[in-house]
Amino acid sequence: MKRLVVAAVLCLVVVPALAAGDYDRKTKTDAYEIRLRVPAVAMAVAPLKAEIFRRWKKDSDELTSQAVSDKKDMPEFFHGYALDRQWRVTFESADVLSVSGYSFIDEGGAHPNAAFDSIVWDKTASRAVPLDDLFVKGQAPAAIAAIAASARRTFLAWSNKQGDGPTDPGTADEGIGKDSAHLGHYALTHEKGVTKANGIVLLYGAGEAWPHVIGDVKLAVPVSVFRKYLTPRWAAEFK
Repeated sequence: MKRLVVAAVLCLVVVPALAAGDYDRKTKTDAYEIRLRVPAVAMAVAPLKAEIFRRWKKDSDELTSQAVSDKKDMPEFFHGYALDRQWRVTFESADVLSVSGYSFIDEGGAHPNAAFDSIVWDKTASRAVPLDDLFVKGQAPAAIAAIAASARRTFLAWSNKQGDGPTDPGTADEGIGKDSAHLGHYALTHEKGVTKANGIVLLYGAGEAWPHVIGDVKLAVPVSVFRKYLTPRWAAEFK
């Protein structure tokens, strides 16, 4: 999203809708409609809640400012902008809470877009955990390379099933690199009824790492791929 000076908000209507402790708020004007949903368990962790709302304010301020500006400058071509973000829990233990956020985005283009976000939150340290920090010092590059290789295989297998012919292997290289900055957002995953994580999932929104035609991509990486690189503290979170 573009950085713009915040413009005046027109015809503002705010409709809160809370249920069972979850946060659900929609704001609608004649220029845009935005909505944020956050599960109660994330709302209960104050610094995590603050981080979720910090990210929301940044993105929603940019979109609403753009919407108001474009409506004023190009009223004959304008249709309302939209941003709808929903956070979900992907894994929780006594010490860790992993959440992923999915956003539907319409910024007046030929088609809407989508994006993922994620936060793996260390409750004991009260901080978000970068992927590299899961691994023993000096072992992150090897761990990331193993994760990237697994993700690449998964992506190509998935992509080959979507099209009429084999996918060019180079396509995977556009979005999957051998460093954490090029692996997309990550979240911890678990099996239903199991208290330990079973791996991670790498999340890509349409247009974020690959062309829009590919759509949203979720690449599961089992813990067996990177278990030997984990610190003892993080090894304890996986089965």
